[in-house]
Amino acid sequence: MIKGLAVRPALPDLAAALRSLVAVAAITAIAMQWGPPGSATTAGGAAAIAGACAFQDSPRSRVPLVYLASALAGGAVLLGALTASVPVLFVVVAAAWCAGAAMLWANGPNTGLLGAASGALLVGAQVASPALTAAPWTAALAVAGALTQAAVIAIWPPQRWRDQRDAVVTAYRSLATDTRRLVEDRDGWRVDTEPLVALREAFTRTTRPTSRRPADYRGWYALPERIAATLTDIASGSRSDALDRVLEEAADTMMAVADTSRSGRVRTDVAITRFDSVVADVEGPESGPVQRLSALLHEVVAMRLGDFVPSTPDAVRLRRSELPSSVRAAIETVRGHLRRRSPVLRHSVRLAAAIVAGCAIEHLAHVPYGYWILLTVLLVLRPETAHTYTRCVGRLAGSLVGIVAASTVLILLDPPTWVSAVFAVVGIASAYLVSGLGFIAMSSAVAAAAMFLLEVSRDGAPPSMTDPVLATLIGGGLAVVSHVVLPDDQLTRLAQRAGELLKTEIDYAATVIKGYVHAMEHPADALSAAWQRAYRARAAFEATSGAMRMEAPELRHWLRSYRTAVNSLTASCATLEANLPQGQPTIEDRQFAVTVDEYVEALCGDPPTAASPWTVDSAELEAAAQRLREAASRYGADDGSSRVLVAEASAIARYLNAIEVIPAPSAAR
Repeated sequence: MIKGLAVRPALPDLAAALRSLVAVAAITAIAMQWGPPGSATTAGGAAAIAGACAFQDSPRSRVPLVYLASALAGGAVLLGALTASVPVLFVVVAAAWCAGAAMLWANGPNTGLLGAASGALLVGAQVASPALTAAPWTAALAVAGALTQAAVIAIWPPQRWRDQRDAVVTAYRSLATDTRRLVEDRDGWRVDTEPLVALREAFTRTTRPTSRRPADYRGWYALPERIAATLTDIASGSRSDALDRVLEEAADTMMAVADTSRSGRVRTDVAITRFDSVVADVEGPESGPVQRLSALLHEVVAMRLGDFVPSTPDAVRLRRSELPSSVRAAIETVRGHLRRRSPVLRHSVRLAAAIVAGCAIEHLAHVPYGYWILLTVLLVLRPETAHTYTRCVGRLAGSLVGIVAASTVLILLDPPTWVSAVFAVVGIASAYLVSGLGFIAMSSAVAAAAMFLLEVSRDGAPPSMTDPVLATLIGGGLAVVSHVVLPDDQLTRLAQRAGELLKTEIDYAATVIKGYVHAMEHPADALSAAWQRAYRARAAFEATSGAMRMEAPELRHWLRSYRTAVNSLTASCATLEANLPQGQPTIEDRQFAVTVDEYVEALCGDPPTAASPWTVDSAELEAAAQRLREAASRYGADDGSSRVLVAEASAIARYLNAIEVIPAPSAAR
């Protein structure tokens, strides 16, 4: 195995988690001591939610997402506190808020879960029932709790973030030095790959070969690698004085990008302008690599500045449309889901209906601990069409385990409020620890933490075991019934199943391809598990298509074309597995291995969303396949397994492009 590219498990930053927990404990203690009655629950909950947002895996939008969490927390707590004493008004506000917050799933799971958490804060504010005049102060403490997390990560960033920043700086400084060396002496010139390997490791430490990261995340380590490949192409061709000037300005631009100070932004803007002024002087065969270098540098500058410069090419603007208008783009994405067949809109309606029904049951039947009906609905309900009922029941079971465990502690110990607050912090810590173990364990930890946190603001005897459990069962039943009464559209479900099938087939292909350059601990088990997931996804897809009436000719044509393309993809995967080297990988060239990793990341595509289980940038995938072919010839990867890898990787890219252009029925898009 290539030592520099060893895949290591991602360990949690315990120091950062402890700082986050200290912030939760501090704001909870402040609210208990000086805040209005009941404010400790919402303040601690807001701090915990913001702390979870701060740990998301996105280098650019960590702090802005915490600001969004602060705004949502303040609004939810304020509305919940103001309407707590008027049940009818609370029902209307809760349904409207949860329906609107549910639409955030259109922008991905992070914002979707944040919206659900804000709904839980609204319910928590109703449970605390502060005085009407104290509502603004209660909301202010919730906002302060969330902003405390922003301050913590700004002052003490997690070690992984610091490692990533240092690796980015080192990589661009190294590339700038290599570019200057290329201008001075081309004989024996090679890119120093050590900083690039360290950069990729800093961003991709994971135990999963099929992890999906957004394109803007991948760009932080993929762009320097592409710049290095472009410089290698330039070094192998002819060189003119105009090209030397371009390389000098490119080196200055990369050095400015590596400057993380405030003046670095100004230097970057000036450097890219000077670079553009000399690019036009390059003509002939040299212009092709120079134009590729220009596009890459403009993309780097856009990521560094968070916006485009006037000379940014249109291709970069299309690829990085999220940079200058992230809020505007998010709003447009939500608007795009305001249509009848959207799974996100249907989830919003389901959630609002379940909240209204839960409030009615709570007030009309006088269910003790009835607020757990609403909290369970928010914990269990998700905008998913695959494995819907299985996951609902799994989350419900996890929530019941957490509630039973917390209730047992409260009944046996009958702790004072400050001890309940300590238990709540411990519950939040357990949620951090089990965050990678699956949704059942996570639901259990979150439910236990919520149980303790709500007890901080309650007076009187501890709860009985049956009351919160009964309320949780009712909430889980409402979540399942809402899916039954308002299911997803058949064509939408078919499109989701098709996406799930494609995603699992891609995971299978990615697992096999990774085996050509990385040693797997248990290759037979890993490949078998990937194949079994693809097999189950195919069975689910066929079951969904078989349950539909195929009256439309275009739908039948789409199914035939889709099955043909997927079968071809499966055949390529089987060919790759049949030629997979036994034991240690036979491909030992580090740069070729990096190119394979880059292809796998483009193949896996973007993270799944509520609207699409799998999406891929076909242009990026085709470019990655082309880079793989060029790397195979450049680095001498001409043995039998390497040739099979390159050929089948190119074929997979063609099959996926064919699937993308298949004219699917408009309702299934």
